Amino acid sequence: MTSVELNLESFYPMDSLQLITVNEDEHAIVIHLKSITSACGCPNCQIVSTNYHGTHRRTVQDLPILGKNVQLKITTHEYRCLNSACFVSTF
Repeated sequence: MTSVELNLESFYPMDSLQLITVNEDEHAIVIHLKSITSACGCPNCQIVSTNYHGTHRRTVQDLPILGKNVQLKITTHEYRCLNSACFVSTF
């Protein structure tokens, strides 16, 4: 079997995600990413919040690479909305 090295940084936004690890076996590739943002806009009112609330882990099934199943395991930040009139409390 031939080993092929991928430049994964061209597939995700380097200013908001950090590549942690890549685990590969004969059937699958699991890519672990972590958010490096320090602020985010509320999806409802668009006010930018830096009020960190916690983290959330998401698993995304991606399209195959080189015939192998691909999973993205992303640790994202959650923030509190600072707008008291907004119905969204955390995002």
